[in-house]
Amino acid sequence: MRRLLLVALAAALLPACGGEEGTADEATPTASGAGGGTVVEIALSDFALEPASLSLDPGMHTFRVVNGGATVHALEVEGPAGEVETEELQPGESVELAVDLSEAGEYELYCPVGDHRDRGMEGTIAIGGGGAGTTTDETTTEEDSGYGY
Repeated sequence: MRRLLLVALAAALLPACGGEEGTADEATPTASGAGGGTVVEIALSDFALEPASLSLDPGMHTFRVVNGGATVHALEVEGPAGEVETEELQPGESVELAVDLSEAGEYELYCPVGDHRDRGMEGTIAIGGGGAGTTTDETTTEEDSGYGY
């Protein structure tokens, strides 16, 4: 019985060890969350979201929202199923927000408190490889590239 308990504890803690860290501009999802999918930490500060750009697979995701600023903040996500948001968070508070991002596309996240969005507290979430706004009409021909194959 004791061995089974130790194995279960080790299995629960193993995902917390190691792993890659995300860059400043793009989040790296972590373990499974209560809302399903992955857990992504979003730090709210005065006046920015960190990270401000996310790339995730379609599905349910849990956002762990942490107010690291000196004023009240919140997080709103406009996903394919509509808007979901946290309550207002006092400095130092955190909360988890389950978001349905099951359809490919590009979605917005921002702080809905006062003029915080206008002051830079906004970002984007690309679901399923980039979303609708990432295509380009530019075509490079053999002559343009400078390489004659």
